[in-house]
Amino acid sequence: MPTAPAPHATSPAPTAAPLPGDLARRRALFSLLVTLVALPASWLLFSQLERLWPEIVRMEGIAFMAAATLLGGVMAIGPLAAAIGFLLAIWFGVDSVYKARRTASPLLDRAIVATALVVWFTPALAALVVVGQALASGRIHFVRPPRDYFLATDPIAFWQGIGFWLIMGGLFAFLAWRYWRGKLLPRSAGTD
Repeated sequence: MPTAPAPHATSPAPTAAPLPGDLARRRALFSLLVTLVALPASWLLFSQLERLWPEIVRMEGIAFMAAATLLGGVMAIGPLAAAIGFLLAIWFGVDSVYKARRTASPLLDRAIVATALVVWFTPALAALVVVGQALASGRIHFVRPPRDYFLATDPIAFWQGIGFWLIMGGLFAFLAWRYWRGKLLPRSAGTD
């Protein structure tokens, strides 16, 4: 008696490899999710510290060491994960805009680029704000070591402080411009 042919296992059609823009968009989304989880978790932990620490102090020996180490580790890693996740989300998000993707999303692309431009140029703008405040008040403040230089009493140190912030602002603006020039003005970037 003839046997029926064995049924062939159907395999799904091979999926095409994701495009670089799609991979970058997934990485950006994952990094953003890390930020959206780590930031509120860190805020919650720091807001509950007054309640948590007395409980940990009551412990003794190895339990105290383990709980204090765990608390310190989470307090250090949470904000760091939120900050790194945010920066990676911006980085990969911009990458995804300028690489090939399967689906176009012009509105989201514009939002990503606008947000990234603000993030990249914020240090330069912050330096200009410090200079503006110093010029308006006649006083420039440095945190480490804590020093205040007044235009009226110490003009040389005051203008050196203004120069420092202008140099730092120029450096931050230059670095941001070097990154963005190739993306916003691709023809001018190739001429150097």
